[in-house]
Amino acid sequence: MAVNLLYPHPMLKYIALLIMASAAIFTCGFGPPTLVDRDIAPSYRWTVGQLRQMEAARSLPASVTSRAVVIFDEDTDQVLMDVNGDVPLPPASLTKLMTALLILEESNLQDQVTIIGADLIGGANMGAQAGETYTVEQLLWGLLVPSANEAAMALARHHSGQVHVFVQRMNLRAQELGLVNTTFVNPEGFDADGHRAAAKDLLTLARLLWQNPLFREIVGTSSVTLGGRVSRTTNELLGVDPQVNGVKTGTTFQAGQCLILSVNRDGRQFYIVVMNSQDRFADARVLKAKIEENYVWRTATMPARPTALDRLFDAEDNRWFLAAEGPAPSLLLPAWEAARLRPYRTIYPLPAGPWSSGSEVGVLEWRLGDVVVGTQRLILR
Repeated sequence: MAVNLLYPHPMLKYIALLIMASAAIFTCGFGPPTLVDRDIAPSYRWTVGQLRQMEAARSLPASVTSRAVVIFDEDTDQVLMDVNGDVPLPPASLTKLMTALLILEESNLQDQVTIIGADLIGGANMGAQAGETYTVEQLLWGLLVPSANEAAMALARHHSGQVHVFVQRMNLRAQELGLVNTTFVNPEGFDADGHRAAAKDLLTLARLLWQNPLFREIVGTSSVTLGGRVSRTTNELLGVDPQVNGVKTGTTFQAGQCLILSVNRDGRQFYIVVMNSQDRFADARVLKAKIEENYVWRTATMPARPTALDRLFDAEDNRWFLAAEGPAPSLLLPAWEAARLRPYRTIYPLPAGPWSSGSEVGVLEWRLGDVVVGTQRLILR
């Protein structure tokens, strides 16, 4: 059949249009091919299950009664959960963290302090009586273990001469630390108009205090004898959960139950702050379990089996294996992201002459998605 080139057959026009459409799809719908020097090609799509896991990890469990919750990992310097962390709330005896900070920063621990009647304001106490004398350090133990109010009053008076002057110093120190959602009215934590602190601000205080060895010792102690009387910690999880190593509780009518808990998980530290709770210890247990379920520590390691990433061939087609040298990155990762930690290798221009064991031939990059989170040297073995 003859083909008229000026007036092509309709079927030929259809075929030409189909070819052009297919070419357009492949040109516009896909990027250029890429070469990835690793075992598994990157994936950037979350599954429905992973998306649900993300949302659940950021939400408070239904059983948690706390109005404000902040969870912070010290080793990675990251907030793992923040619910109303910037909302100023009555802090109850968590106030005593600022009292302790000022005493540790600015007082002589061996100074003698005599208790007076004005110090005995009631509430949580260590049983001190007017006329008894304690060192500043002993009063710090009373302040932080049984959360003694008379210890707070005596320390404030000793530090500044008058309690209200000490409170002014508390607020000045809060400003210096950038605690913008915190205002103190007293040194012990009784409910009072304007006496407020945010969970994140209190976390800042706890982290700063944690750098002091004496503070860590005190808040990690279950009981202490002061003035011949035994005082016990108000932190009911201390000594019960072996991972718990501090910090402090607080309770008033307006504040509800408050708690800052420090947890040592396999040598790594994180904090749980709960405020305005109906059951702080139950809340803390649930939140601790949630973090352990949703976040894992992952140390980057090459697979044990031989792969394309750990071997090279020299000019004579001899096979050499590679070893990663140097500290491997250790990361706290959400469970849904742990599988995204992957190795990439970069090989330097290789010498033409004989190769030798121990020679550096490249670098191994550990990436989480597109972000490089650690590197190691690649050497021949």
